[in-house]
Amino acid sequence: MASPVDPLIDINAKINQASLENNFSRILFLDNKRRTLLQTLATNPDFKSDEKSLDVLKSTAEQNQELMTQITKKMTALTQITGSKIKMLRSYRLAR
Repeated sequence: MASPVDPLIDINAKINQASLENNFSRILFLDNKRRTLLQTLATNPDFKSDEKSLDVLKSTAEQNQELMTQITKKMTALTQITGSKIKMLRSYRLAR
């Protein structure tokens, strides 16, 4: 029998894969799906929180926190690289 948190586990795996690929738009899309799923689980009166479900929810929260830290670092690095490239282009144009 399928657990109600199985779709959450699947979405978490897809988010991790998108993170490895630096696919930020896919991460955002999947995160929105995950939020909707979590809200659905929280408001479903038939949802029974067993040990596995609570572990998955805790793990999801921890992964989300780590993912946000990683994304912040990656975005900062990309911003710095982009800023450096823009400076180089400006210098090139001024030198011409």
